[in-house]
Amino acid sequence: MKKIKKSAIALIPLALLVIACTTRNGVQEPEKGAPSKTGTQEPANEYQQTAALDASASLTGKAYEDINTYMKTYGFDYSEHANCNGGYGGHPDGVHCTVELDPYFNKQVFRFTIHIDPVIDGDRCNESTVDRQRNEMKSATNNTTWAKVQGNWDEWQVLEWKFRLPKGFQPTSSFCHIHQLKAQDGPNNGSPLITITPRASSNGGNKRIQIIHTVDGASTGKGTIVDNIPLADFEDEWVQVREEMHYTHTGYYACKITRVRDGKVLLDFKDENIDMWRTGSSYIRNKYGIYRSLAGGQLDHTPVGQSPLLKNESLWLTDFKVYEKHPNPNPGQAHD
Repeated sequence: MKKIKKSAIALIPLALLVIACTTRNGVQEPEKGAPSKTGTQEPANEYQQTAALDASASLTGKAYEDINTYMKTYGFDYSEHANCNGGYGGHPDGVHCTVELDPYFNKQVFRFTIHIDPVIDGDRCNESTVDRQRNEMKSATNNTTWAKVQGNWDEWQVLEWKFRLPKGFQPTSSFCHIHQLKAQDGPNNGSPLITITPRASSNGGNKRIQIIHTVDGASTGKGTIVDNIPLADFEDEWVQVREEMHYTHTGYYACKITRVRDGKVLLDFKDENIDMWRTGSSYIRNKYGIYRSLAGGQLDHTPVGQSPLLKNESLWLTDFKVYEKHPNPNPGQAHD
């Protein structure tokens, strides 16, 4: 039998340690602080929590104005809904956001509801977007006091939140976003940068979750980067989302969604070389709620002609947290 040198034996635990530190869920990762596959330097893990939001029992039964005022004190706002007059799709007496006690967590959570009946909600009574509906909260439209909740150039950011979709939630083959990362300004802020999107086939089957990446005015958009995650795994279940971004043109995007009840990982995606910026923008907002197409319908037509699949839907949200590292020292400056 050949003898093994003591020096070789001593190296075995070190090798095992290196293997353990460079794998997660079977995917090899760059060492923190070392260059990533794109050749850029990944910062060390120095995240600091910069914001958090939970619903309050004091909002029970309150109107949308009170919910908006409350959210603003934590760096978010609720101003994109159908409680409006004029234009198309106004539903001023409708209830689109409420705070209610969730029996699973035994605490207050936000409930967002969008309507087909008794009124077909629109997009903030906007006369130019009569083909869609919107009911969303978002990070505050403010990049001075609340720069710490926005995605600014060359920053690393983590967003965490929980959501629940009801049993029987029905998307269509058109868009239905429940989360967006979207540029606030600049010439290319039309469509969102990243969305989490329930989708179905034209007959309502094949219900699934997608993640979509789009870059206006550039050839670096990757389109649907996650698809065919069964929506049935999400229905009537609380899930925890962790999203991590590096906001540059050769950026980083990761999203992990875990079912709260049993810890099952429903989605785990990472891209280390993805365009995570919009040319000319000064910051990227984070948005949550229901923003969906009428799937052939037009609010300025009679009848509207929306997809027969569409119905009243709700989305429950809670436990918002924002973390940043290496924040941009001049977040108000637009960047190409």
